[in-house]
Amino acid sequence: MNAPVLASQWPQAKFTVAQIWALIEKGVASPDARFELLDGEVRDKSPKGPLHEDVRLAVMKWLATSIHPHFSFLAETTLYLDAKTFVEPDYVVFASALAIKDLTPDKVVLAIEVGHDSWSYDISEKAQRYANHGVQEYWAIHAPSRLTRVHRRAGGAGWADVSEYAVGAALTPLCAPGAALVLMSA
Repeated sequence: MNAPVLASQWPQAKFTVAQIWALIEKGVASPDARFELLDGEVRDKSPKGPLHEDVRLAVMKWLATSIHPHFSFLAETTLYLDAKTFVEPDYVVFASALAIKDLTPDKVVLAIEVGHDSWSYDISEKAQRYANHGVQEYWAIHAPSRLTRVHRRAGGAGWADVSEYAVGAALTPLCAPGAALVLMSA
């Protein structure tokens, strides 16, 4: 298949979510492509390296043992923010009673991104998008240093509460105050 996998291979145009799905269904775009759609623009996602995957594994183990009974979580799901924007956070946490088809940004109680090359984007533009669309809490984890920026109390102007936690600090989500994640050095 010669379908575009990288954003640089896509036609220079603005797309809607529906148009992207039509291109995938027609085989024009690869369903395996790693990209996000931001205001109609296709943007590549950074490749996953061992530091990224090491942090993702630690977070997944924590979610499965500490959060799962009260909430559900999905890894690398597509989260549709609006008709021209979708992102793929590393994890989203939401109420277990919620059907996946009803998962909207305002129903996400915790979004987690693990970044390396994407760190500056994750803590700026992506953080603002999550706030604008009502995600309740957002953690951006810098894979190499394990520094975590925790964003809480979203609003149209951004996040009212932003704090940074160094490696070894206890990270406790608002949705599960008894469940602390502690990331150790690589």
